[in-house]
Amino acid sequence: MLIFKALHILLMFSVVAMEIGAEFLYAFAISRRDVRGLATIHRILEQARLGPISIIVFVAGIVFGLLTVATGGLDFFDGWLIAAYVLVAAILVGGGLLWPRKLLPLGVKAVEAEAGQRPAEDVVRDMAASRAVRWFAVMATLFVLIVLDMVLKPF
Repeated sequence: MLIFKALHILLMFSVVAMEIGAEFLYAFAISRRDVRGLATIHRILEQARLGPISIIVFVAGIVFGLLTVATGGLDFFDGWLIAAYVLVAAILVGGGLLWPRKLLPLGVKAVEAEAGQRPAEDVVRDMAASRAVRWFAVMATLFVLIVLDMVLKPF
């Protein structure tokens, strides 16, 4: 049904904007070793409750995508859909590793440093050792690949 497809597209574009936007801001601040900037970004995103909201929107987008397949005469086992399932799984796993394990702890440390509870130099050292920029590049690539898969249906 067309409404399911429209909702799937709207929700998934919302997820891309929320997730890639937030991850980009974190990665950018980390790459610049900007403790104050990272602390600000962390506080804003925490107050907005972006993490839980983006997870709900992502799951809803997946549900509407599956409803689109079920009601739109599509085959659940078309190659492009199998590629989409794999990419979604990779995004879920990667997001589960990137955000809570890599980015959030650095954001918390930056907030603590800004409050004088930890030396800013320690946070800068952790930022320098972080692989956040590489993680962001991987996650952004996964999102680009799934958009291309959905639009081009190459398989």
